[in-house]
Amino acid sequence: MTLNFAVHYTEQLVPLTRLHVSAQTKPTSDDGALKSMHAMLQDSPSEVTVQKSIHFLRTFPVRDKPGLQSDSEEIVFYNAIVRKTIFNMYALAVDLYLEESSAAQLDAEWWADIEQSTWSVALYLLQSLPSRLRRVSQLIQAQKMSVRLSAFYPSSIARFYWDAMPIRLNPFAVALFPYLRNQSSSVASFSPVIAGKSTRTDSLVALAEKIRVGVAYSIQRVISLLLFPVRLTREECQLRRKELEKVRDERAEVLGKLLELRPLLANGLEADFNGSITGWSLDNQTLTAFLFKFAVVTSGSASQKPAIPLIEQLLGTFKNHVLLHDAYLDAHDLRRPSRLTLLWPRLFLLPPLMLYCVKHIYTSRATLADFMLDVVNTVQNFFKGWLFDPIKDVLVTIRAGGEDGVIVRREAVAADLDSLERMTLALAREKLSYDSSQLELLSQQIRQGDLTAVLKIYEEDIKYPVKSAISGTLLRTMFIQVQKAKVDLDQALAGIDKLLKSQELTFAFVGVAPALAVIYVAGGFLRGLLSIRPGRYGGKLRKTSVWLAMRRIERLLLFQPKLLHHHHDTENLHSDTIPALTTGLLVLSLAHLREYALTSLPARSRLREGFLEDIEDLEDPGLRRSEKLRIIDRMWKSWGKELGWYDLSGGRSYR
Repeated sequence: MTLNFAVHYTEQLVPLTRLHVSAQTKPTSDDGALKSMHAMLQDSPSEVTVQKSIHFLRTFPVRDKPGLQSDSEEIVFYNAIVRKTIFNMYALAVDLYLEESSAAQLDAEWWADIEQSTWSVALYLLQSLPSRLRRVSQLIQAQKMSVRLSAFYPSSIARFYWDAMPIRLNPFAVALFPYLRNQSSSVASFSPVIAGKSTRTDSLVALAEKIRVGVAYSIQRVISLLLFPVRLTREECQLRRKELEKVRDERAEVLGKLLELRPLLANGLEADFNGSITGWSLDNQTLTAFLFKFAVVTSGSASQKPAIPLIEQLLGTFKNHVLLHDAYLDAHDLRRPSRLTLLWPRLFLLPPLMLYCVKHIYTSRATLADFMLDVVNTVQNFFKGWLFDPIKDVLVTIRAGGEDGVIVRREAVAADLDSLERMTLALAREKLSYDSSQLELLSQQIRQGDLTAVLKIYEEDIKYPVKSAISGTLLRTMFIQVQKAKVDLDQALAGIDKLLKSQELTFAFVGVAPALAVIYVAGGFLRGLLSIRPGRYGGKLRKTSVWLAMRRIERLLLFQPKLLHHHHDTENLHSDTIPALTTGLLVLSLAHLREYALTSLPARSRLREGFLEDIEDLEDPGLRRSEKLRIIDRMWKSWGKELGWYDLSGGRSYR
């Protein structure tokens, strides 16, 4: 087993295990094996290296050499190997219990997810059905039972799960659900509805009521019969979750005690060996005390043995612990089902479904071809008529700059005004005998819309309308006013045209906006459907798991769980110290937070560095419970909004 989880919790002790050879160290001739063994121990801790180092310490004859000084190079290397071996044992223990507790927690969460959904429970029952039927067949073969057609009657199927009252579990039910063998399941609480008896059998109403109750009872009986396996499967998942949580708490409590021994180990590694090695004992009281407490924590008891045999005994204890742990999980069937077990329904149903789909597609190939052609034409028309052409019109509008008219053109307005000016000047020259200066002044008035001279002539002509219409200028003045109205209309339209031209770019963007919105929504859907990259900061699923871990850490600090082996140590529950079980459970959640920060947060960013600093503060064993609660509050304030924890929790922050 290589070191995977415990690097962060033991790397601070690595400098204390390094060899420090001073100038006063006296070299010796027989130190090549010591140097090679010391060089091998610089690699990552493993059971193999610890076994080799223990065997080397047991066989190397440094303890039998008289006259060796404590400052000789041989003693220095030997002591360094002893310190490194003890450190490797501690690192292996921390890694072992952290790995086992983490695996138990992940498996417990997996069973909890199955337990929460009826559909998931039914699916798991289907996935595990082959193994259950195999146990039933083994039971039939072992007891040499015969299967008859009557066994498939409804009454026989009902007795397959339970017998008559009082309920006694059938061996077949135990074979299907082995957990019932040692459990007083809630099966005993199952009591089907008993149809009521009518006191008036001669009444038609009573007979109808009796029939109704009987039908309802039969329907409920059938439904209960169908849902009963799902109910037993849910109980099975619940039992496995509770057993895994128990295993997690046991390993977490040992892990917390190991982390509490870290300061003692650090003091022992910092202390120098005084004198030489005598027999199997070490002249380092701190390391000796650490080894004794280490043995008590990991094995429950320890005898007063010398250092090297005690280390060898601890290594054997670890091997037995791993075997017993795996045997316990296998005996109680607490592991997750294999991938083949989970996938066999899909593998079984996928080929016929694919064959049916291929056959259906082949028979409907003409209809599908027409449908695909319609889809292609629709997409082409959409992009051309609603996206490309409007965008091209926007570009044309920007390039043209609004020079051309939308309703009337500038030349048409100028032509009508010039015609009005000529008509008015001709009338003034003939009727009023204006000279050139007066005509020039009248021309300016016409440009400004002033036709006072023409209106005076018109006022005189309407005094004698018939005479003026026949021999006068009444018609000419009326036509001039009609032309003036036309000019006014052109100028009004020109003003509207100018307003439209000023908003032409806005109208162009409004025309293309729906198409852009459709493209944006469809592109986002396809990108989310086809993309394998997670969302920002690991996606919603990972951020939700971190939010749950934060909530679990805060709950552990507020409501400390009871210790498993020290039930009488109740004063710690109300003190400011953190017990071993709480420490171990905190380490599990903090390991999850650290893994999230290292894999999902951007590297070399203030967000990631600050998040890791807060995790390190929570891991500090010197901080009290109240101080760690303040760190939790700081993390909610600092990272809650950035990582979306408030949105995930369904509320806003009021901190």
